[in-house]
Amino acid sequence: MKIERTTIPMQSFIYGFSLSADYSECYQTFTDKKSVTLESCLSLFSFKPKWVDFLYKLRNLLVKPLGLKTSTDEITNINPQKGEKLNFFDVLERSETEILMYANDKHLEGWFSLQCEPGRNKHIVRFVTVVTFHNLMGRIYFYTIKPFHYLIVRDMLYRMCKH
Repeated sequence: MKIERTTIPMQSFIYGFSLSADYSECYQTFTDKKSVTLESCLSLFSFKPKWVDFLYKLRNLLVKPLGLKTSTDEITNINPQKGEKLNFFDVLERSETEILMYANDKHLEGWFSLQCEPGRNKHIVRFVTVVTFHNLMGRIYFYTIKPFHYLIVRDMLYRMCKH
């Protein structure tokens, strides 16, 4: 399965936030599995491979002394609606094909969009990240975790299309 970097679709919820962001990226893949929906993709947020779980625990350990928000180990609401939460992310928008999540902390703001677009022969699954830095700590933090973020996004896209 090929995962490629692409542009953020203009019609997506997250597009407007990307225009003034310090960093944005969009990765997508295609699948011929008709069972891939936004709900099936969101259900995979409740499962983390051991290596991802280790990285989140390490991140929480390192950022807690800095006063940054930490994530919880367990995600109980795997199908959040607008106004609800997915871990420490607020769900800003929700449609049949896209969910827009947002987190704000003292170092940065992050918007994340998961998109599952049905097509005639293939479905498109996208994960979009948009970041605005509040200060130098935000830049240092983001560029430190960026290689791991990339690996996690690729892994999530792969698992979403394989299950």
